Amino acid sequence: MIDLSFGHSRCVREAFLNTYNQYPVSFNKKKLMEFDYPSHHEGDLELIEITKQIIKRQIGLNYKYVLITNGATGGVVISLRAYNYSGYLYCLTRNAPFYTRYPGMISASGLTQVQERNNIPNNSTVILLDAPSNPIGLITPIDNNGQKAPVILDGVYLNHVYMPWKIISIPQHDVFVGSYSKLLGINSIRVGFIALNDDFLYERIKHLVISEYCSLSMASTHILKSTLINFNWEQFETSANVKLDNNREEFAKLEYLFGNTPTSSMGMFQYVPMDSKCQEIISKAGIIWTKGATMGTDDSFGRFKLGASNQEVKKAVLSILKMDGR
Repeated sequence: MIDLSFGHSRCVREAFLNTYNQYPVSFNKKKLMEFDYPSHHEGDLELIEITKQIIKRQIGLNYKYVLITNGATGGVVISLRAYNYSGYLYCLTRNAPFYTRYPGMISASGLTQVQERNNIPNNSTVILLDAPSNPIGLITPIDNNGQKAPVILDGVYLNHVYMPWKIISIPQHDVFVGSYSKLLGINSIRVGFIALNDDFLYERIKHLVISEYCSLSMASTHILKSTLINFNWEQFETSANVKLDNNREEFAKLEYLFGNTPTSSMGMFQYVPMDSKCQEIISKAGIIWTKGATMGTDDSFGRFKLGASNQEVKKAVLSILKMDGR
């Protein structure tokens, strides 16, 4: 079986490891003795400054505040909860298909998910915008019928790794959420970040970070900082681009199975229509994919990750073509 469903960025991780070329941290007793509760609950101050520089490199923006979070999931949930505590009741997302975990994250934040603004009072809705979107790769803003609302930009794929050309336009937003897990392909490190400029919202989010999980793991902080010092971003981004493009080119060989849907050039996923014959072929080939019903549509659609290793994608494509008699 080859799993092309879950969002592990393995080819990006390979590019990261090739750039770093050795395991970043060797723990010793002296270093472990430093792993007390952190004095700054918004995150390690050195990592915050490094993160500000990385955000500037990736999307060209400067933010007054950055907080380090338990992955981008933690960043999105904390941001949504901050707006809920401020009196917001609804969260407007893109129309389906949307990220599989959004409904649960929104519900856990005390908000109700809506996809179209119908008879919802003004000043009660926050927009959760992912760009490039998961699973389609959209970068356009959400249509809010001309009504102003705060925007949380889930930008885990909004960088030079998953968008290999210059990022020309950044959707307007109030809060930006990013992910080292996705940016570097080291998913299990569970480090994300929130970036914003508003003083009041920053204090509210910082309070929630303290009350929800005290702070980020110091072990993860230490590993990440050690990794990012003198990191060769240009080499890494080029390597990651090549690996992702190789997967896109390989997956394009299957477009005939998916109604000639073009392979996505942004983000990490390919979302396609799948008739019963297509599903039978791919299932018999031993490939696992994400069913459309988990993304708000139905199982006549499916999502495949393009971030698997080049070897996995090539093997999967060959297996599917062979099963289809090609």
